[in-house]
Amino acid sequence: DTTLPSFKAGGPFSRCHSMIDPKIYLDNCVYELCMSDGHQEMLCQALTSYADACRGEGVDISEWRTLVGCSLPCPENSQYQLCGSACPATCNDQAAPDNCSLPCVETCQCNEGFVLDAGKCIRKAGCGCEFQGHLYAPGEQFWGDSTCTRRCVCDPQSRQVSCEAAGCRTGEQCQVKKGFPNCYPTGYASCTASGDPHYTSFDGQRFDFQGSCLYQLAGRCQEREELVDFQVLVQNDNRGFRAVSFTRAVEVRVYGVNITVSRDYPGRVLVNGVLINLPYSTDDGKISMYRRGQDAAIQTDFHLTIAFDWQGRVTLTAPSTYAGSLCGLCGNFNGDKGDELTMRDGRVAPNATAFGQSWRVAETPDCTEPEKQECSNLAAIDRHQRKIQGECGMILSTAGPFRECHRKVPPEGYFQDCIYDYCFFRGQQAVVCQNLASYAAACQAAGVTIEPWRSNRFCESYQIGLTRCGLKES
Repeated sequence: DTTLPSFKAGGPFSRCHSMIDPKIYLDNCVYELCMSDGHQEMLCQALTSYADACRGEGVDISEWRTLVGCSLPCPENSQYQLCGSACPATCNDQAAPDNCSLPCVETCQCNEGFVLDAGKCIRKAGCGCEFQGHLYAPGEQFWGDSTCTRRCVCDPQSRQVSCEAAGCRTGEQCQVKKGFPNCYPTGYASCTASGDPHYTSFDGQRFDFQGSCLYQLAGRCQEREELVDFQVLVQNDNRGFRAVSFTRAVEVRVYGVNITVSRDYPGRVLVNGVLINLPYSTDDGKISMYRRGQDAAIQTDFHLTIAFDWQGRVTLTAPSTYAGSLCGLCGNFNGDKGDELTMRDGRVAPNATAFGQSWRVAETPDCTEPEKQECSNLAAIDRHQRKIQGECGMILSTAGPFRECHRKVPPEGYFQDCIYDYCFFRGQQAVVCQNLASYAAACQAAGVTIEPWRSNRFCESYQIGLTRCGLKES
């Protein structure tokens, strides 16, 4: 009892005793202190409960926190009030305290010239502008109508909204999501590199390029102010076979941030040289990274997505706003396969090797750029695999797990990639699984639901297999 002077007659709560019997609060307080070995926080919680109950009955209590050492920490630009307004001034309603009919409450009240906004006390000048029932930050731009024809901005000085005629860019359409209108891409296109790298460009052109240096997969080619500049690089290596190569790492450069997803760091990513666990987002929210199945996915606020499985399959999905404005191994995204192999100098390459070499960014130790080689028994493997339901034949099988996908994503090209890798790597299951996973990903991206194709004896443990066959470093 001597530990709890606040409950005694003549203490800060004495005026409340006749209204609310303090005994049960006192008993609870003693019990909690006993169970927590006299933890100060438990004492403060018990006294706060009694203080709140007293105020609820309209009883004025005197300052008690200093007496028992239970300070109430207040955010910056505010101060403690034993009996403050229950209706604090906010950006939305700065006159709220003057019109408040509720009894006073124990609170942290913002200092003069400050108002409450999202739990913080900010200067009144930082409140921004109110427009059609919504509050916008100083300098914030937004659409002033549901059809994206008026672009508005909150003027920081006048705290007034000004609007002018505008519209969505080419490749965008206006949509209202979560109550706010905005311009969104009308469509997307994907580029993939998998296996020994077999590339499929944005416009659907398929080619093979075995270069094992550092290359630009895609980037903004036309300097259009309304398009954010970015660059996606791929680093390939030989993995012991100079005739073939696999993607080792993917580097994304955007908004001044360098992000690397590498086979050297499975399950994690490098952000400006620092190893990061997923999920992760930059402070400004413009870039987010997360796990998507077996992939690391990197997504920007302008709807660009890069996915890499830490092994050899990379997929880059670009919004229609970038149509015709990209360049690199993924092509120019203009809908024409005929000029897809356009080199850095603007000429169409005579072959895939020359095309790939033109997009080399840097040489890496021992990197090579050989012409595509043919495997001596490829024809025999082709004939055999077409007859079976397993391995590469699973891609073509009309009774297999991918049969519903054949109409949406033609399987022949993926089958050819599979048997080519099968030939060079002598049927190693890890290589076959990577090719099947590439076709599965293409099917899912096309909106096709495929049946399970992994089993306990096939591809279920393919990560272990990658290590055993030298495709994954331990």
